[in-house]
Amino acid sequence: MLTARQAWDRCVGRRDRLSGMVVRFGLDDQVDDVVHDAFVAVMTMPRLYPDGFDALLETVVWRRCLVIAASEAARQRLLGHAALRPAPTGDHAELVVERVHAQWLLRHSGVLREPDVWMLDMVSAGYRRQEIADVSGRSIPEVDRALRSVRRRAREKYEVRTFQAINIE
Repeated sequence: MLTARQAWDRCVGRRDRLSGMVVRFGLDDQVDDVVHDAFVAVMTMPRLYPDGFDALLETVVWRRCLVIAASEAARQRLLGHAALRPAPTGDHAELVVERVHAQWLLRHSGVLREPDVWMLDMVSAGYRRQEIADVSGRSIPEVDRALRSVRRRAREKYEVRTFQAINIE
């Protein structure tokens, strides 16, 4: 059985070889961390025998490399996932104008059908078209068409009311 000092000397003596393994695995920027983690993991084991010590060090380094590579691959897959990408922001003023316009339509357009009110309410609350499309089960072009239709009908109703008010006075 090895003493702690003998085990540490063996670890330090094999540092270059273990570093080469990590580099061949493609983790150039993490060489020191992986080798150090392997040293710490091996040194915390209760009994160290000289016969399998080198194989133990290599196994610990290899497994650590596999864990890092797997987590990096998962991270890359998540970064490429379309649902996790931030939504395009566009012009902030455009969102504010849409919200104000939707609030105005809700107050002044008279009687609207429930889907129209629901959609305008979502716009006035600050939801993006993509979010409205996801919740309603429609595509973005369908949501755009519905919003344009609601605005057009509200504008026509408002113009008729304004025209009637002008003619009465």
